[in-house]
Amino acid sequence: MAEPTNINRYVTGHDENGHAIFSFEGSVPYTKVLEKSGKNALFGVPWKTDSFPSECNGKEDAAVIGGPLHNDEGTLCRVVEFPPNTSSPFHRTCSLDYGILVSGEMHLELDDGHTRKFVQGDVAVQRGTMHAWHNRTNEYARMIFVLVAAKPTVINGKVLEDAMIRDTPLYEDGSY
Repeated sequence: MAEPTNINRYVTGHDENGHAIFSFEGSVPYTKVLEKSGKNALFGVPWKTDSFPSECNGKEDAAVIGGPLHNDEGTLCRVVEFPPNTSSPFHRTCSLDYGILVSGEMHLELDDGHTRKFVQGDVAVQRGTMHAWHNRTNEYARMIFVLVAAKPTVINGKVLEDAMIRDTPLYEDGSY
């Protein structure tokens, strides 16, 4: 099965008279991420911000390749292409995450074992929870995640930090 093609992004801004313009456009580069099965998921980051509230001035290109799963200082928009018959490792980000299933079918599993099936258009709102994603079909599934910086989750006085339970590196270069 062929890998999905990169998506395009269209970034707007303003000209010197305050009129809306397209200030940047192009495809979103993908980074290959190793799944537990040994297959590569594809991560693309159309945009990130390094402040909150976000800055809408300037024309800088804020796409990134690789890097942490979320941004402690702002927001991060990520596209994930899940290969057929794969699962992500269990993980938690200290962020408020909105996950929208754009195509395919996915299952979200929480660390207590409860699972929900997602179909196109379904949205997950994750608040610093330990979870894994499963594509149990023979087709790629595409999700878009928007991760927003958040205060840490505290349960019984214990701070729940970022976590990833995996036995393989995250990125092809061997890094996490």
